[in-house]
Amino acid sequence: MTDSFPAAVPATARLRSGTAARLAGVPVATLRVWERRYGVVAAPKTATGQRQYSGHDVQRLRLIKQLTGCGHAIGTIAALDLPTRQSLAAGERAVGMPETAPARRLVVVGRPAALKLEAVGIAPLSVHEGLEQATAAGGSADVLLVQLCSLQPQAADRVLALRDHLRAQTLVVLYAFGAEALVDALRGAGATVRREPVGGRELASLLGLTRQPLQAAAVTPLPLAAPRRYSDEALAGLTELPSSMTCECPRHVAEIVIQLAGFERYSAECTTRSPADAALHRHLCGVAGAARTLFEQALARLVSEEGLVWPQAGAPAEG
Repeated sequence: MTDSFPAAVPATARLRSGTAARLAGVPVATLRVWERRYGVVAAPKTATGQRQYSGHDVQRLRLIKQLTGCGHAIGTIAALDLPTRQSLAAGERAVGMPETAPARRLVVVGRPAALKLEAVGIAPLSVHEGLEQATAAGGSADVLLVQLCSLQPQAADRVLALRDHLRAQTLVVLYAFGAEALVDALRGAGATVRREPVGGRELASLLGLTRQPLQAAAVTPLPLAAPRRYSDEALAGLTELPSSMTCECPRHVAEIVIQLAGFERYSAECTTRSPADAALHRHLCGVAGAARTLFEQALARLVSEEGLVWPQAGAPAEG
C-alpha cells in the first residue's frame, strides 16, 4: 500500500525541515524529536547536511500527528508499519494493540510548555503564544494547558474565560510568580495550578496523558558551588512573614533562592554519562551558585528596606 498525499506535495519533492514540518502541521522541534528518538522518517541529507523530505514523508508525519492527537503514544505508533497506522487512523484497533483512551484534544498556551510535552512524545492539537491568540483561534479542546510567567487578576479571569470559550473539561495552569489568593481562586474554579518548574513527564501526568519511561544512568556526585548565605529554615520562615508590598516580592525572592539552591544541589548530584557531561553539570552548578548569591544579596536588601523582623533559623546552610 502506498501513501496518498496532496497534489501540491509530490512524492519527488525535496523539502527542508521547516517546510515539511509546516505542511505536516507540527512544530520543527517536534519533527526533530520524532526523528532523533523514534525514527519516524529517514530523510536523506544533502552534501551540506540539510535534510530533504519527500511528499511521502510529509504524509507519514501527518498520519502520526493525527494518531498522537487521538491519544496514541508516539513511542508505540512509531514502531508500527504503514498499513497498521492507517487502520488505526480509520478507527480500526490493530491486533495486539492495547485499548486507547478516547481522543483528547490538547490546546497549549505557551511554547515552552509545549516543547516539554513534545520532548516526551506528546504533540498538542495546537500551540499558541498567548491567551489572545488562543481565543482568536477558537475551536474546542478537551484539555487546556496555560503557561504564565506572571499570574495577575486579569490573566486569571482570561484563563477561565478561555476555558469556557474552548469548552475544555480539564484546565492546567503553570505559573512562575503570583499571589496565593489567585492560585486559590483558580483552584476553586476547578483548575489544576502548579508553580514552575514542572518537567515534561510530570506535566504529562497532570494532564492525564501518556508519557514515556526514562532510563536513569549512574549517579556521579559533583562538588558544590559557594556556600549559602541563608539556611532553608530561615528562608521558609521569611516566606511566612507579612509584607507591606502587595506584590509579595520578599516571599517570591526567598522562594527563588530556595529553588536555585535546590537546582545547585541537583546539578551537583545529577546523572552523568561522560567526562564532557560531568563538566557541563559542574558549569551548571557554578552558574546556579552565582545566581543564588545575587538573589541572596537582593533578599538582604529587601529585608533591610522593609524592616522585616526575621529571626534566621539555624546557621547558614553549607549546600
